[in-house]
Amino acid sequence: MLSIKLAWRNIWRNKRRTIITTLSIVVAVFLSAITRSSQEGQYDNMLENTVGTFSGYIQIHKQGYQDNPTLNNSLAINDSLYEVIKSDKNIRSIIPRIESYALVATGQQSRPAMIMGIDVEAEQELSQPQTKLQKGNYFSSNSEKGAIIGEKLRQRLNAQIGDSLVLIGQGYHSMNATGLYPIKGTVSFSNPEMNSSLVYLPLKTAQYLFSAQDRLTSIAIKLKTPTQLNATAKYLKSRLPTNDYEVLTWQKMMPELKQAIEVDRGGGIIILLVLYMVVGFGILGTVLMMIAERSYEFGVMLSVGTPRTTIAKILSFEILLMSLMGAGFGILFSIPVAWYFNVNPIDLSGAMASAVEQYNMAPILEFSTDPEIFTSQALIVFFITLLFSIIPILKAANLNPIDAMRS
Repeated sequence: MLSIKLAWRNIWRNKRRTIITTLSIVVAVFLSAITRSSQEGQYDNMLENTVGTFSGYIQIHKQGYQDNPTLNNSLAINDSLYEVIKSDKNIRSIIPRIESYALVATGQQSRPAMIMGIDVEAEQELSQPQTKLQKGNYFSSNSEKGAIIGEKLRQRLNAQIGDSLVLIGQGYHSMNATGLYPIKGTVSFSNPEMNSSLVYLPLKTAQYLFSAQDRLTSIAIKLKTPTQLNATAKYLKSRLPTNDYEVLTWQKMMPELKQAIEVDRGGGIIILLVLYMVVGFGILGTVLMMIAERSYEFGVMLSVGTPRTTIAKILSFEILLMSLMGAGFGILFSIPVAWYFNVNPIDLSGAMASAVEQYNMAPILEFSTDPEIFTSQALIVFFITLLFSIIPILKAANLNPIDAMRS
């Protein structure tokens, strides 16, 4: 206890020295936390644009659909399947879909497009097409005869609201799939690929088009707690016959997205390691300077019989207290900055925006506010500070009293 009191008084005996040392730790925590926050925010943005607002965190298919996604591998709807899905408490919403591809045309223009038959009520929980309407109106029922298309697709087709959209494709068991639907509205997503290729149809209308009544290609699932993803997927797998259904998490459905995140995260960690090294040697220099300034003081203490272990203990407590203050203030300063850029993402423009859009991401730089980011970075810098302080502390404890007082 006495050593802690002496350490605390020593800290404030020279406020300038304490502020410089503590400030170096604060800057280190701030920079590392903000760097991680921006990086994780980008991943959140990426997942939100794909998983959170389109595919869902989990999808249930007929066994084999993932490897061969055709209408012939669609699954038949039955009440028992829905009851099993609903039995998991982490399920927030169930979104049935039937998807395929077709040629769409208006007048002289035609384009390949993805046709997505949606439950007009359930889909509002995931892709929320009603909130992304640019023109026109949303569907009123699952059997309505109408189409909502991406805004860029409408421009490429040179079509207007109310124009007829011709769909030509292949249905279930190679049946002809042709239909004529008025364009009821247009939607705009942050994902440019969806804007240029997506056609929404009401679920029953799409099932009729593809001659696949009472069939679905996928059931997307939105979770209450995404962090419980693996536990929910494991539960569903245990309750559904594996010969009939496949339960896939977004990592299984989109391995390229998972790999891209892991590669980018690895690059970010390398940058952070460089930052940690710079911070560590900066702290080492600061602590060495602090101890060098007090050589005479340590020489006197050793001359009057103070044990070397006591000097090492007092110095350790000084470093520990300054590290705690630095880590704490680093968290306090970094959280408001991350929160601000989470609420007000930075809009990217020019070549950078185009590069981001190539990965189907919104051209914004959004910061993450996950508390784990700030606490983990504070702990890492805290331990780096302690690690790089060991040598200066040992050097101070092993000073020659006469040489120290002469210096």
